[in-house]
Amino acid sequence: MRFDWPPAQEREDAVETVLASWVTAPQENVTASGAEHSASATGVARATMSGLRFDEKKHRHFFRISTPVLERKSRTIIGWLHRDYDIKNFFDPLVYPTRFGDTGHVMLIDNGGAIVSCPDLVTGSRIDDNALISRVARDEAGWIVAESDGHGGERTSLIGHAPLPGVNPSLEAGVSWHMFVWQDSREIFAPARSLLIGVGLAALLAIGLLGVLGYYASSRIVNPIRRLREGASHIAGGDLNRTLDIRTGDEIEELAGEFNQMTIQLRQLIGNLEEKVDERTRELKDTQAEKDRVMQQLIQTEKVAAIGTMASGIGHEINNPLYAILGMAEAIRDEKDVSRCNEYGRDIIKHSKHIAEIVKNLSGYVRPASKRDLEQVDVNEKLSEAVSMAQRSLLSDRVKIKKDLGAVSRISAKPEEIQQAFFNVIRNGIQAMNGKGVLEITSAQEGDQVWIRIRDTGVGIPTEHIGKVYDPFFTTKGPDEGEGLGLYIVQQIVKKYDGTIALESEKDRGTTVTIRFPARERH
Repeated sequence: MRFDWPPAQEREDAVETVLASWVTAPQENVTASGAEHSASATGVARATMSGLRFDEKKHRHFFRISTPVLERKSRTIIGWLHRDYDIKNFFDPLVYPTRFGDTGHVMLIDNGGAIVSCPDLVTGSRIDDNALISRVARDEAGWIVAESDGHGGERTSLIGHAPLPGVNPSLEAGVSWHMFVWQDSREIFAPARSLLIGVGLAALLAIGLLGVLGYYASSRIVNPIRRLREGASHIAGGDLNRTLDIRTGDEIEELAGEFNQMTIQLRQLIGNLEEKVDERTRELKDTQAEKDRVMQQLIQTEKVAAIGTMASGIGHEINNPLYAILGMAEAIRDEKDVSRCNEYGRDIIKHSKHIAEIVKNLSGYVRPASKRDLEQVDVNEKLSEAVSMAQRSLLSDRVKIKKDLGAVSRISAKPEEIQQAFFNVIRNGIQAMNGKGVLEITSAQEGDQVWIRIRDTGVGIPTEHIGKVYDPFFTTKGPDEGEGLGLYIVQQIVKKYDGTIALESEKDRGTTVTIRFPARERH
């Protein structure tokens, strides 16, 4: 049994959303599609919806909702209320207002691609792109990038999609409805395109401004500063006669003026400085000459003092050969044998040469330093001469001298001053041993340095006196053993010829003096 409800005369003709409404008996539980009504999880029948349908008589698309009518107390089904709704009149007022931009809109489709509601497409038409339908008709919402727009266009599009979770469970089996969101990609990317164009134009404008500023900086800043730098380079090179002519009308021009003023002041100051340097040079030359004169006097004084110490030994050294010569001369006077006379004559000559050698060494030591140019001095030769003088004057029989003189280069110096330095050190060593010990004299060369090492086995120097041994007139010797100028003079001579002197001493173990000179040429 079927009857219309509500009656036709009670309907509002202006409202065309509901196309039909009727009630059927409980047994007539078939939807418009012919499927039986479904039940909920509790076993109670629930309302169902049909998919998109087309009414041939009215030429309208519709969908049907079937709702069970329940008895109030027992909640049993006593009938079914069926209603057919015009899809366009039902959904268009909901779907059409949802727009964004000029082309962006929302449409409602089913899983077969049929249009349920769309501002641009006809209800009931279909989307031909099956691949697109399979991507958007899903159970989850999302966004995809498709090669078509779903509206007949073949351009890349950004499409949003989502199922209708409140509707799809009520739809007949195999049917689902989905929201389809679309906007023309040209409109989507129009702001980005406008931004890119704006950025490009701004970049071109910036490049143009940079070009203008670069030209201005080059003509008004860079070139003047380059000229200032060139002017500074000329000043650094000693050219103070150049002036800068910069006309920029700003601080750089003022700086150039200050620069020129500074150049003038430098020129004046350097002129005054050169005069003062010349004057000071003359004073230093006079001072150095006076210093050299005093030094020579000190050296000569030290020599004279040393002569007093050596006098007895040298007198004994000369006296012995003189007695021998006198005796042989008397023997020659009384000797009749010519061969014996010749033998005596040879002995006299030998002893005379011995005396001549003593006098030669003594005179070379005593005479003042010459004013001639520096010579190439044989270090080993001067060491031997200094040892020879010490042997004739200071050496006792219990003092042994060991020499180990290697092949060394000559040094550039005055020979008598080098001999004086060596003799002073050797004499100090012999005196420190108190007549008994070993004096070791070594010479060698390391690279461009000639070094001489003189080591004694004497009493050594107390630690508190090490820093004072080069002070003038400092001595720990007795009143007849020197004036305290020996090592001071040695230091001055060594420094004069770019050498160095080092002293190491250990109490009761002896003292080692090492002297180094720069080598001049290989011996």
